[in-house]
Formats: sequence, structure tokens, C-alpha cells
Amino acid sequence: MDVSILFATRNRAAQLERTLDCYRALDTQGLDWELLIVDNGSTDATAEVIERARQDLPITYLHADGVGQNRARNVAMDRLSGDLVIFTDDDVLPEPDCVRAYIEAARRWPDDVIFGARIEPSFPADTPVWMTTPDFEFATTAFARYQPADREGPVGRHPYGPSFAVRRAAFEGMRFNEQLGPQTGSYAMGGEGDFLRRLAARGYRYIYVPQARVAHVVRAEQTNIDWLLSRAYKKGRGQVYLPSSKKAPKLYWGGVPLKLWLGTLRSWLFFQLYRCLPYAPERACVERGIIYQFRLGQVHELRARQAGVTHNDQD
Repeated sequence: MDVSILFATRNRAAQLERTLDCYRALDTQGLDWELLIVDNGSTDATAEVIERARQDLPITYLHADGVGQNRARNVAMDRLSGDLVIFTDDDVLPEPDCVRAYIEAARRWPDDVIFGARIEPSFPADTPVWMTTPDFEFATTAFARYQPADREGPVGRHPYGPSFAVRRAAFEGMRFNEQLGPQTGSYAMGGEGDFLRRLAARGYRYIYVPQARVAHVVRAEQTNIDWLLSRAYKKGRGQVYLPSSKKAPKLYWGGVPLKLWLGTLRSWLFFQLYRCLPYAPERACVERGIIYQFRLGQVHELRARQAGVTHNDQD
């Protein structure tokens, strides 16, 4: 089989219907492909939407016990048949030529195994303008904007969760870390990044494929300031699990480097200052809050690790 496409879904029946309409419009002429959808405990009309779509799409419908995006993905890992596997989400709308662009790029780069699509957030109409601009750096974390280069080729930044492709032979036996990524309650981000970094550690490069284009649907609540700050906190938690080339700190308190404690305090003070200024721009205040919440998430996770607390115990 040429291509397997895999995503998990949970209680997003209306969005799933829209997403599957895009799959009906894919240019798959002459391709042998499959679409694996893992239901991560939905209680809405998800099953009905999928059953209708199976009439005209090559869907394999699977179920995961327990909540967790990476747990759902792992359910499908031994069921994949495609030489190239596209990992995506249920709120990602591929352009009609997206799959073919991945395949053609894989042919142009025969010695490489990891490919990332161009991801453009699709914002609600009333989103603040500053939040939608490419120079809002946190958009990469908040909305998965991924445009690391102007042309196709190797890049230093790993692809993002809404759409990346990997040659199946390269990840035989690998699994996603089920303690990372979306699940019930608060969680540490970084499930896809962890998976791709482990692949890259085997000597593989990241190949950016701008011709493979997808839109990542941003929900209204995701443009809320509190949601952005929560996202930064989760990002900080996940950051603890990434490898670092920096020297290990010498001074710790409560399992946390003293430098991080001081940085967290300093960022909190700046955040509070901007919140009190009567004419402070909203963006400036939010960006200070993001820095503070990111560092606070790191502190939280490091202290929990020292206490031997698991992710699920914390949530």
C-alpha cells in the first residue's frame, strides 16, 4: 500500500464531518491508500459520522481504551499498511494535492524518512489581528503554524502534529509516549516532538515540504487569553522531557535549578507589572504571561518528577 493516514478523534463530530469532506476531495487517483481513525472514547455522534464516511472512503475504524491522543495512536501502529504514514489530527483540513505532494517529496528525497507539511492556522473571524500574524512567535506552539523555510529541503525544526509523514519502515517497533500529549486534565505537551526526536537520533533529517499544505482549524476558545496561558504552561511541562545540550545547573532547590526559580519569579513580576499598566498593549501583556506560565510549567514538572509523581497523578 502507498499511504496510510492516521488520526485520533474524540467528541468532535461536527468538525470530523468537515474534515472527512476534505478527504473525499483528495487527489488519490492511482494510489492505494487507507485512512485509520481511532475513536478515543467519543460519546457524541462520532460513530455515525464515521460509518457514513466509510461508504466512500477507505476507513478503518478503531477504538482506544482510555483517553489520550498518543494512546489512541499506539492502538493503530501495528495496523498500518502504507509505505508512507501521514500522522494528522481530526481538526486538520488537507489541500486536495497534499498526499500526492508528500509522495512526490519522498521520491525526491529517497534517503530521508521524515517529512513535514506547511501548516497554516485557520482562525475564527473575530480573532485579534496580532494573534494571527506570523511574528507572534507563540503561534507555533498555540496554533501549530509551521513554515520553517521558503523552499523544500532539510530544516532544523521538527514537523508539527497536525501533519507529518514518516516512512513506516523507519519506525518499526516505535511507539508514542503515552504520558505526553493531549489527555484528560492538564498534561505535558510534546508527544509528536518526542517521537520525531527519537527518530532523528537515529540519523534522520527533517524535510520540509511546503507543497503539502494543510489548514489547522483554530477554535474560538483557543483565542482566549486564559487558553493561551494554559498552553504555555503545558509547553513548559513538556520542555522538561526534551534533551538539552546545556551544562547541568549546579544549584538546585526542591528539585528545580535555582536559576529557573529566579527566572520564574522575574517573569511573574514583569507579567504583574504589565497587567497593572493602564495602557499596556494586550499583546505585550499576553507575551509576558506566556513566558511566566512556560517557566511555571517547568517548575511544576521538575518538582513532580523529584517527588516521583506521574503525569496522571498530577492531573
